[in-house]
This record gives sequence, C-alpha cells and structure tokens, in this order.
Amino acid sequence: MFLKSFSSVVVAVTLLVGNTAIAQTTNNQLAFHIQVGADHDGNPIILDAGSVQGSKYTILQKQGNGLTKTTFRASCTEGRLFSETSSIYSADGQLVTEKQTKQEITPQPGTPEANSMEIVCQTASNDSNQ
Repeated sequence: MFLKSFSSVVVAVTLLVGNTAIAQTTNNQLAFHIQVGADHDGNPIILDAGSVQGSKYTILQKQGNGLTKTTFRASCTEGRLFSETSSIYSADGQLVTEKQTKQEITPQPGTPEANSMEIVCQTASNDSNQ
C-alpha cells in the first residue's frame, strides 16, 4: 500500500487484488476507501467514501506517478451518472490540471463507474430509510 497526502485529502491506494476496503485515521478523521475496479495495468480504482455527500462522490486512480481524481454525481432514482470535474495531481500532491467535465456517463455493469454508483446509491437509499 502507498499513501500520499494531498493538502487535507489523504489518498490510500492498495496493491491488493480483489474488492478491498481501507480505513485510515488522519488528523482525527477517518478516511475510508473502497476498491471499485482496476485499470488495464491492474492498478486499483478507488471510491473515496469520505467524499460522499448525498449522491456526489470522488473516484481516485493512479496516473503515471500521480493521481487522477474524478468527481461524479449520481441520479439514483433515474439510474443516471454525471461526471463533474477531473483533476490530475503530481507525485508530490500538487494540482497539475483541473477541468469541468459536466457530461453524462453511461456506466456499464461491472465497471468502476457502475460499482461506485451502486455503493453510493445503496448508501443514500439506506440513509433515507432511517
């Protein structure tokens, strides 16, 4: 496992295979990450569970020596998913680029986008039922 601290965001990426959940305490805050898939090189794609606010959330993915952070918004009742922003960070945690993506994604079953949306929507559904 390797850890990088990006300002107030802590990113944990695991090298384990399969569905993985990682919990870490930093500055008295719990960071919880769930592996929702892998890229073509086998690097994990991670749902930052701490980023979830309603149906808005962040997925983290290794890119070269750095990291890509993509923010999504799910319309759970309609089964629709929208990308909001995409940010690239260097190996030392510096923001390299950030762009507004504002597009609808059609998540295919078993993909990181579909897996993360399922987790977020299930959590949102459970929260509204309590």
